[in-house]
Amino acid sequence: MSRLLERLDAQIAQAEEVFERECLKSKRAAVLARHGQFSEARFALQGLRSQSQRLRNPVLSAWVAFVDGLIEHCESLSPSARAKFQRAYDLASTAGDAELHALCAAWLAIADFNANDIDATVAHAKEALRLAPPAAHAARARAALVVASAWRVAGDDGRAIPWYKVARQHAATEGDVSLVSVLLHNMAAFQAGRISLEGAFERADLADAQRVLLEAESTGNYDAGVGNGQLMAEVPLLRAQLMTVLGQYDAAISLFDAQLPRARAEGHVHREARFLADALFAEVKLGRIDEAVKRLRAINAAMPLMTEHDDIAATHARLAVAVRALGRAEQADAHAAQAETALEMHRAEQRRWADALAAVDFET
Repeated sequence: MSRLLERLDAQIAQAEEVFERECLKSKRAAVLARHGQFSEARFALQGLRSQSQRLRNPVLSAWVAFVDGLIEHCESLSPSARAKFQRAYDLASTAGDAELHALCAAWLAIADFNANDIDATVAHAKEALRLAPPAAHAARARAALVVASAWRVAGDDGRAIPWYKVARQHAATEGDVSLVSVLLHNMAAFQAGRISLEGAFERADLADAQRVLLEAESTGNYDAGVGNGQLMAEVPLLRAQLMTVLGQYDAAISLFDAQLPRARAEGHVHREARFLADALFAEVKLGRIDEAVKRLRAINAAMPLMTEHDDIAATHARLAVAVRALGRAEQADAHAAQAETALEMHRAEQRRWADALAAVDFET
């Protein structure tokens, strides 16, 4: 059990007022959701909902909406979580609970970030940092994390690292091992994504790829050690992408095939074409043409679901190489052109993120 859960259990046992106890139970349910213990979190939510209906307190109602959204977000990155975070945010704001208001703003920023809403991400992150009391470590950690993530998207690791440090400091103070896990996932994901994109355009540094592969494996080991049960497909898929760059094709294909069904359930449908394109590239490199043709059909079905310009660029770049090897030169040329167009759109989006983030500082 995490130090945070132990502390909450002790506080719940000591709470004399029903309202105080239910708010603490809400915090506990939120921790369960972040640990991937979704059945337990849903069971706790049922009790909280009943008490909220009985007590008619807007703060408790805000907690119910927040926990409901958190379960959806952590289980499958569901876009519907954003509306629930918004309801929790509105209720907490109306009730005047600054700490909960800041926490909801921080999670809204995360949902905004996942929706690629640059202005909303920055506005909610700034609000969370401004409103959160000094001891509101959960809100400050999440807000710092989303700013770090956004700087990584902008392609500026130097600006991201100080925010990661702030997030980790607050997570450590809170005793929140699930957030430490998210930080490790986040850093590994952005590094692997960058290297995979470079690899698709044949620009990757192989020593860098090997280093990040080891870091991704360490992240998986940390998850196993702390019992993290959310987004379990992410790290294996990152490893598979890096293995593709490193030429470890058989191992990469095995991981892609083993993890893609789980990845779909965890909300990564929009990235499936990119993963399949790496697997297709690996099949071609191994000379398995029949398997490559099968994967090509699957990619064509998944491509309309892609949402991120870097994913689109990498997918088309991999397809250009693969279909050229299949003797389809005209298709290869078209994919290569689409890859360059998407890459330029990705670079333009990075510039938009950087411009927006310039307004966020540690004193916000």
